[in-house]
Amino acid sequence: MAKELFWATRGNGAFLRGQDGITHPISASSTKTIEHAVISMDPGYGRDSSGVRKFCDIQSEILLRGVRNIRVLGSTGLNMAYVACGRLDAAFEEGSWKSNRGPKIWDFAAGMLLIEEAGGKTHDISSEGANTNPIVDLNSPIDLMGRSFFCASTSELACKVLDAISHGRSKWEDSMINS
Repeated sequence: MAKELFWATRGNGAFLRGQDGITHPISASSTKTIEHAVISMDPGYGRDSSGVRKFCDIQSEILLRGVRNIRVLGSTGLNMAYVACGRLDAAFEEGSWKSNRGPKIWDFAAGMLLIEEAGGKTHDISSEGANTNPIVDLNSPIDLMGRSFFCASTSELACKVLDAISHGRSKWEDSMINS
């Protein structure tokens, strides 16, 4: 364990108490392009052929756009804390209530506050309901009752990653129709 504590209070910023016991304010990185970004994308528990293909199509789209690196941490809370302190530039996981996959409110509610207080951006990328295309409304915050999360350090990077997710989803949808 890293012996770190991330915390935030609305309107007062985000902080990290490190191993040395000293608390420091944190902020999201200033990364604006995919080529400079380190992105975490988690597959969740989608291990059926459709879930794996969707994950791979989205990952492929991000890789083809020249991402600096992709990580898979396996923890929604840690992903969001790392974006908040600049260790990652963006992170996301898709899920749905229908498939009973993806993070739940207790996985990302505190992370949402961390990101926002650290100057980053959160966004709803749910593929259920009205917002099936993540580019539709960049002002759409994470749906706390949903099963997906997305966060990025800057609006510029968020737009680019959300566009890659959208194109990856389109590839997946086309492959599902044609199979």
